Amino acid sequence: MDALYARHRLLLAPSTVPDAFPRVIIEAGLAGTPTLGALRGGTPEAVGTGGLLLPPGDPDAWARTIRKLGPDRLAGLGRDARLRAAPLTRPCLPELAAAGIIPG
Repeated sequence: MDALYARHRLLLAPSTVPDAFPRVIIEAGLAGTPTLGALRGGTPEAVGTGGLLLPPGDPDAWARTIRKLGPDRLAGLGRDARLRAAPLTRPCLPELAAAGIIPG
């Protein structure tokens, strides 16, 4: 997924339900891809300063925001997204590697 996120300038997460903590936002952030997310559930916590939040159900506001985002603003948000995401990760399941279930 890293290569996919890295090829995009922005992740859109217009959640229609109050997701507890959308992991996709953290995955995108690790690749430096900022998020435009719905102001709902755990999305604000996941986005932090690594993107922008908008009310759900207002596609015109989303379109206006996307049109206003220039390359410099997106680059800054992407840096913030990476900084936000990094402390929320850990090595790939060290318990499973220690048990010999996955390569360590």
